[in-house]
Amino acid sequence: MVCVRYRPRQPRASPIWQILHDHAADVPGLSPEAAGAIAAFLDCGDLQAGFTRLHCPDCGHEFLLAFTCKQRGLCASCHQRRTLIEGAFIADEICAPVPHRHLVLTIPRLIRHTFKFDRALLGELHLAAHSAITAWLRQRTGQADLSACDAQEGGQPGLVVAVQTFGDFLFWHPHVHVLAAAGVFAPNGDFHLAPPVGWQDLAELWRHTVLRRLRDAGALADWQIAKLQNWRHSGFSVDAGEAPLAADDAAGRRRLAEYLLRAPFSLEKITYNAEAGSVLYRSERHWRTKRNFEVFSAPQFIAALLDQMPPKGVPQVRYYGWYSNKSRGLRQRTAGAAAGKTHAPPARPRRRRTAWRDLIQQVWGADPLKCPLCSGLLQPIAVVEARAEIAAILAPLGLARPHERPVALSPPRPEVAALIDAATGACHVLDPPDFPPGLPYPQPRDEPIRFRAEVMEPGESFDQTGFELPLPPQVVPADAGQGELFGDDYAQPDSADGEPVFWSASGGQASPDDDFVQADAAESL
Repeated sequence: MVCVRYRPRQPRASPIWQILHDHAADVPGLSPEAAGAIAAFLDCGDLQAGFTRLHCPDCGHEFLLAFTCKQRGLCASCHQRRTLIEGAFIADEICAPVPHRHLVLTIPRLIRHTFKFDRALLGELHLAAHSAITAWLRQRTGQADLSACDAQEGGQPGLVVAVQTFGDFLFWHPHVHVLAAAGVFAPNGDFHLAPPVGWQDLAELWRHTVLRRLRDAGALADWQIAKLQNWRHSGFSVDAGEAPLAADDAAGRRRLAEYLLRAPFSLEKITYNAEAGSVLYRSERHWRTKRNFEVFSAPQFIAALLDQMPPKGVPQVRYYGWYSNKSRGLRQRTAGAAAGKTHAPPARPRRRRTAWRDLIQQVWGADPLKCPLCSGLLQPIAVVEARAEIAAILAPLGLARPHERPVALSPPRPEVAALIDAATGACHVLDPPDFPPGLPYPQPRDEPIRFRAEVMEPGESFDQTGFELPLPPQVVPADAGQGELFGDDYAQPDSADGEPVFWSASGGQASPDDDFVQADAAESL
């Protein structure tokens, strides 16, 4: 039997930590909320900011457990903890054992920045998705007319709605993800399955509902709405995947819930060049730029990252219809009355939270409270927060140090050696030559440079980066992998806006997007 030992993460080795530590002061117009979030993130997992002392009563061994920042969006570790907890709550306690679909609703590029300048309008996307899907499901199941879509009587959908604002390369791309029951619930609890047709009708409902809500909110004028309505291709789309999740696929619902709650970035896709002050972000090949990477300056990357942070106190997901807090509370009260309980029902207990120890075991397969010396159980004995006490404990251990860059950087990506100019054969490490970073899309030069990927193979000659030097350019076909920094073993379909698609399938089959969640889980907690 292999014994897996828990090792705490090294927050300073994260490329996000290094980027923020080196260049946060270079971002102009940083708000106090953003500055506070960055400061809290830089202290996350740092013993200098406080810790809990754990003691083994059997052998006397002690372990110091650092505090965390508990933030969404910016900290991959703390965000992943929230994702695992909330995903389990949605799949196990919110969703009923009925078929579910994953719906992705998008809006045209012309109006996306309207939501960037007024973040309160993102709530209108939640409500528009609820209204459009409710009307469409009721009409498809025959439970109500379209005119009664906002009424309480009739069939109720079960909707978990999340608005995400990020695209593949942290571009501003607000869109809606919905984990929806594939039908409606009657007042007596019976479930009516909707036929899997008529997605274009739902797209039209989504289009008109969004425009109506934006007009009522004063965000769009009548002439702008008339222009959008006259477009041949509206830019409003609905993607429902290939098939719904089976009623008994609880694991699939949990994966979908975690996908709705995922962080806006993946640590596996980021490479930070400290000397050049640039960030290389890799993803799937973008339909517009024809590349599967993007180059940012560090301040631009920080600004794009901060744009994706959800406002403090604003819920990331909302529940509607049969899954709303009101509906679940009424069903609980009715169930208590049916059981003969005449007294008022007790206050609803707080949401069940998964312990930190259980989350570590779920991700790493190791028990963090197991003593590495005697296999006893570590017990908390003190919480250390005072600066003087922190220094008195860390100094004898040799752990008292300022915020410096760790010696060991994030692990290199063995699949990428360098960027190669397909025309001249020149080799460039990480950053394309004369290719200035820019948002949202860098402008190409008059003679665009084409790049291809070189894959590492064991060999004898290596350059100063530790990677093997590529083959001479004349050996490699000129059309091999142009515009790609790395190769994929599979081609995942994209929508017109490059929106990642989660292809749900009955029976709990895995999706390519699961790698995104699992990769972040491995870097977190």
